[in-house]
Parts: sequence; structure tokens; C-alpha cells
Amino acid sequence: MNIDKILKMASEFESLAATEKEELPENSKDLKTVLKNIQNLKTFNARKKYAEKNLKHLSSGSSRIVYLTPKDTIIKLAKNERGLAQNKVESNPKVKSKYLNKILDKASNYSWIQTYYLNKITEKQFKKMIDIDFDDFGDCIKYALRKVSSDKDIDKPDSFDEISKTDFFKDIEKIGKKNDLMPGDLARISSWLTNKEYPILGDAGLTRKIFEEFYE
Repeated sequence: MNIDKILKMASEFESLAATEKEELPENSKDLKTVLKNIQNLKTFNARKKYAEKNLKHLSSGSSRIVYLTPKDTIIKLAKNERGLAQNKVESNPKVKSKYLNKILDKASNYSWIQTYYLNKITEKQFKKMIDIDFDDFGDCIKYALRKVSSDKDIDKPDSFDEISKTDFFKDIEKIGKKNDLMPGDLARISSWLTNKEYPILGDAGLTRKIFEEFYE
């Protein structure tokens, strides 16, 4: 384990220890106030503790917690340094596509980002909307982004030539290459949502750099 990772672990441990010393703001029914208060809190656990009291908990991953707001938007709250890094990637204004869930607002310190609440999509719905089998899409995007994942020996899928010509695939491939997104995330149906018209990528924060820094 390198020194940078040790320092990050020490920082997270310090954050846990400091939580009890940080006084939480008053609860509020005003979303702007809640988000401002979360941004101003210093530790990850204090932000989480306050969010749990003022927003509806939907789900939690290794780096972020998802909350539903009264305005039917969602807040992705960073629970550690990995979450901050992923929030920063997703809130990059240069990353635009109709197939990405639009970022509506963000904290100046990337402690949270706000986006639309959309429904999960099934593999059956995915295929019906864009006429591409999701497993085939996953194999093709892994092949197209093989340099990002360093999996250069991956075989070219039989369906690649056909699928790679579609506008949907071209857009996702462009986003993936431009931002060095790990293809394994894009090839999971759990990363996708829907606006009832077409698939929307709901999780686009795991870059090669973040993977190497925090997960390897």
C-alpha cells in the first residue's frame, strides 16, 4: 500500500473520530437550506448524519449515498474521498449527452451533487428502447474501451460492427473515451436508468484514475 492511500485512510479515520465533536445545524424543510448546511459541515459522517435527518434515504454504495428530495430529485452524498472524486467527475459541465442524467446543482466542495430522479431500467426495457441486447452492449462497450481498462487482449464481439454504428453506442463510447470511464460500470444494468423514452446512464463517476487511486 502506497503512502497516498495510507494518508487517505488516516484522513477518513480522523473524520470518523471528529464527527461527535461537530455540532449539526437545525433540521430544515427547505431543500436549499439543507444542502447549504451539508456543504458547510466538515466531516463525512456529520454530513451523513444530517442528511439522514432531513432527506429520504434511497440507497448506499461504497462511495456515495443516494437521497430523495421533496422536489423529486436525488442527492448523491459523498461518504468518503472516493465519493468526492466521483461527484467531481459527474458534475463536469463539459461532459454532456442526452444519455447522461443531467446534473442540476452541486456543492462547491463536491460533498453532494443533485440530479433528476429516474426509474431503474431492466434489460428487457433496455432492448425494447434501443433495439440492442444489453449483454451484447456490455460486451461491445468493454471492447471499445479496452484501453481504459487495460484489457487489451479482449476478443472483438461478433455484434460489434453492427452495434458500434448506432448513435446510442457512439455517444456512450465517446463519453467513455473522453473521460476514461471504466467499462465494467457501463456494462452493468444497475448503472442505468430510464426517462421512459431511452436509457440514461445514472452512474458515470468511476474513471480509470479514480479506480487506480482508490480501488486497486
